[in-house]
Amino acid sequence: MKKRYNPIISLIIILSAFIVGSCTESPAVAEQPVATVLPDISEVTTRLPEAPGYQTFNVNCITCHSSAYVQNQPDLPEKTWTAIVTKMQKTFGAPVSDSSAKEIVQYLVAIKGKS
Repeated sequence: MKKRYNPIISLIIILSAFIVGSCTESPAVAEQPVATVLPDISEVTTRLPEAPGYQTFNVNCITCHSSAYVQNQPDLPEKTWTAIVTKMQKTFGAPVSDSSAKEIVQYLVAIKGKS
């Protein structure tokens, strides 16, 4: 008896070979460079705007706080800034005179104040 050619079996074999071939080949993916050196944080500077009290703020506050710390604060009313500066004096012992504290509060209100 003569064997008959079955086109469906041939089609299944071809499709199977195609599927297996496409699953085993990995697509070409361009490798993304990875940062190997991180920036030196000490070289990152943030400058606050100059306004009356700027120098007093720098002399008294930058010892413990970076200017970025102040920039990240929300805009606050004068009463809140006064409470914060007083807390630095009374609770945390910041060596800031009362006259300097008032000047610092006025500076903070000028740059980060809220009506």
